[in-house]
Parts: sequence; C-alpha cells; structure tokens
Amino acid sequence: MARKALKKLHPSWLLFIDEVMDLLQPFWLGIQSREEVHFIHLIGYGKRQKAREILTDLLELLDWQSESIILWENWDNNAPSSKAQVQAFQESYLVFPKVVLTDFFHDFFLESNLCREGQRVQKFLRERKKLDISQLEISPSDARGSLIISFLDCFGDCDFVRTRLMFQFLWSQQESHLDRIRKSYVPVELQGLMEQDYLRKEELVFFSKDEPIHILLAIELQRVTQALEEMGSKMLGTQVKLTLNAMDYFLAYIFYKRLSNVQLQRAAIDFFLPVFRQHPRTTQKVPIQPNFIQLDFRGGWKFTAITHQSIIQ
Repeated sequence: MARKALKKLHPSWLLFIDEVMDLLQPFWLGIQSREEVHFIHLIGYGKRQKAREILTDLLELLDWQSESIILWENWDNNAPSSKAQVQAFQESYLVFPKVVLTDFFHDFFLESNLCREGQRVQKFLRERKKLDISQLEISPSDARGSLIISFLDCFGDCDFVRTRLMFQFLWSQQESHLDRIRKSYVPVELQGLMEQDYLRKEELVFFSKDEPIHILLAIELQRVTQALEEMGSKMLGTQVKLTLNAMDYFLAYIFYKRLSNVQLQRAAIDFFLPVFRQHPRTTQKVPIQPNFIQLDFRGGWKFTAITHQSIIQ
C-alpha cells in the first residue's frame, strides 16, 4: 500500500521507488540482521531536495516518523555544520533510531584524510557497529540493526556535469537501455570507496526520474556520434572515428540550447561539417592508405591518420 501511495505522489520516479522499497522490505518485516547497521546509499543523479521530499513522504506512509531522524544540509549560514550536527546526534542518542536520513556522508568522504572526524566515520562505515565522533568523553552510539538512508551528491548539483559524466560512461559501455544504465552506473569516486569497503554495491540505488532528460541526451549523443562518423567517412573516403574529447566539446557547445533530437542532429552536422572540410590534404600524399582517420579536440582540432604500421598526424 505504501509503495502504491508513493507512486501516486511521485509518478515520474517509479523505478527508484520500486528499488528502494525492495531494499526496505526486511526492515518492514523486522527480519534485518541486528549485528550491524544497514545502509541504502542514493547515487544522487536527481536533486537533493527532491530526495528529501520523497524519503520524507516514505517515512510518513510507513508511519516511521517517530522512529526516525533527519540529518540534512541546511543552507542557512547560521545553522550548525554537518560535523556539529553529527556530534550532537551521538550525544543525544545512545542507540540509533530505526531510520536515519542524511546527506552528510559525501562531505566526510571528501575530507576523510584531513580530519579526525572523517577517520572515525571511515571506521564506522567499515565496522558498522558504533558511531564515535563526539569530542566529549561519552559512549559511542550503538547503530546495529538500524537503517541509514544517505544521499551522495556526486554531481555538484550541476546539470551539465550530470550529462557529461553519463556520456563519458556510455562512451565505453555503449548502453541505451535506461534500466540497465541505472543498475550499472557507479561514479568513479564511489568505485574507490567500494574498493576500500566503505560502500557495498548492493546498497547503491540510482536516484533519478524514470526518464531523466540528461541521460536521454547522453544516449542520443551516441546515435549522433555514429551518424557523424558515417558522414565523415563518406566525405574523406576513409573510415572516420571521433574521440570522446571531440564529442565532449560539441556537448559543451549545444548543452544550454535545449535542442530536440532532430535539432541536435542538425546542429551536429552544422558543427562538424566545416571541421571535416579542414582535413589536411597533405595526407593524400602518404603512400599507405590509413585504416581510419581519428578526429580529436585538444585545444584545437587534430586529425590523426592511423594504419597498422604507423600513426601519421
């Protein structure tokens, strides 16, 4: 019932709701392990405040408000810092509430090698038993059996960064199915944290709308790249390959124009056609036919003729 009600409240977030509700089921049934604290980490592709809105609605629907606490960034300059709030939390709770909602962990990850508190949070994430961050001589807070739902802001609340990082990921994966992208995409910084055993893959949930416009743009750019390579190959008489840098430069050029797919394809042709026409004619004097020509952008356009034997720039 809570799942259906939450979907009615947020109809554009159905995939996320299903994923997070599946992870919540052991807590609803009361069968979660009592030997360690449990985590659900949201990969914050969607907006931070939207995550708080959906999660707050979720707590209300499950009637968990009285058993929960929210530790969330406050943009008021006079508000306590995240460190101060976590210290006050430990001093107030000898035992964790059933659920903690927070967006503080990412700040601790960024500073983990610089401060005492960050090192203690690292220990908590690895051992998953007790939180001891307070500067007072008090007992650590027992977190075992509780759930922490955390929002990890990996994109700096910037739409261009969201699109660019996703396009870089899809460049190597060549994936166009949204559901598979959601399940496979992990930001590079989180991959490092997983290797250090701070995070576990099964705890990560991709937080975004079902059809986020920035991922759809990244997917469409894959199709545009293929069309451009075909156009360049016909013009130059040799197979043409575009680099990620070349398409990344084009993405920066068109991103804020908010183009439809048809307009995007037209803009790509208009953008790259003059570049293909600049192809150095001196390469035609090379006796060996290149296997393909690579078009790159590094402070300027760069053509590279590549054969099995050599690279001719």
